[in-house]
Amino acid sequence: MEKLSILRWPAFKRRRLGHWTRYIAGSVVTALLAAAFYFLALVTLDSVGRLPPPAFTNSLCADEKLAFFRDNPPQAPTALILGSSAAWRGIASEEIARRHPAAIPLNGSFCGLQVDETAFVADYLLRRYPSVQHVLLLLTQFDMTACSGISARVFDGTHVDDYLSGDGLTWTYYFTYFDPVSLVRNASFVKAARENTLPFYPLVFTAYGDGPQTTDMSRTLDRHRFDTIDPVCVSSLRRLVREIAASGRQLTVASLPLLQPETVRSDLIAAIHDHMVREIKTAISGTNAIFWDGERSAQVVASDFVDSVHLRWTGARRFTSQLVEATGFGAVK
Repeated sequence: MEKLSILRWPAFKRRRLGHWTRYIAGSVVTALLAAAFYFLALVTLDSVGRLPPPAFTNSLCADEKLAFFRDNPPQAPTALILGSSAAWRGIASEEIARRHPAAIPLNGSFCGLQVDETAFVADYLLRRYPSVQHVLLLLTQFDMTACSGISARVFDGTHVDDYLSGDGLTWTYYFTYFDPVSLVRNASFVKAARENTLPFYPLVFTAYGDGPQTTDMSRTLDRHRFDTIDPVCVSSLRRLVREIAASGRQLTVASLPLLQPETVRSDLIAAIHDHMVREIKTAISGTNAIFWDGERSAQVVASDFVDSVHLRWTGARRFTSQLVEATGFGAVK
């Protein structure tokens, strides 16, 4: 049977084919133009120092820390600090290195994490940096209030591995994690944060990955009120402790002191802290992990705090020095 050529199709079929051809061609051209415009916007932002890092976590401070690790690859760290922004801001790793000159600290804390998310980060960093001998898990009550029973994945480990290893062009991650709204918002202030001109949101790092707050200003931090410790967080803490213990590493768990506003009932805060301490002690029971109650033992004053959760850099140095002296954290075998 003779094949029917396009020219012998009915006219309405030829018109329909032409319509779809023009539609597809127009869509391709539009997509290419949009991609070119987006790339040009990225290049422009980069040229003026306003390009945020790729949105692996969709949290600027966490993504900026991943960018710091890419630009400053950690070299065989021996001591890893884990936690939320309280640990990122509140540990001065230079004090660890000063007390133990052979130690190579790495502050692997990310802002905004609950303890189940910290467990995810711990698993990733300990696999990436097997040289780690000591792990410090620094906790506050705020880190154990709202864990997820579904998924605590902070980022895609495969993508971040490639990014930190310098594989591939950085630009490609801006297309993989395309979020123009977040890009515009972050671009509006990331330059000032990097230059440490935002007193309560500096995106600066020490050589060890700490995030010092050097401002002389203070603020009242509006944190979500809570009156209990989340059982899901407790389960995540126990699992994290078991995994670190099973790896043969020395684990130190510590609590960070909090500056309590006068409007909060001190007896309620004390009860929640005691609950957290009981859960920590239960979690480390039967392991070689140690616990130091910084909330009750550290000598800090109100001027050491930027807000109720975060230490000023002078306070972080003082607190870290006391922690290292009390626990021996970071001593290289």
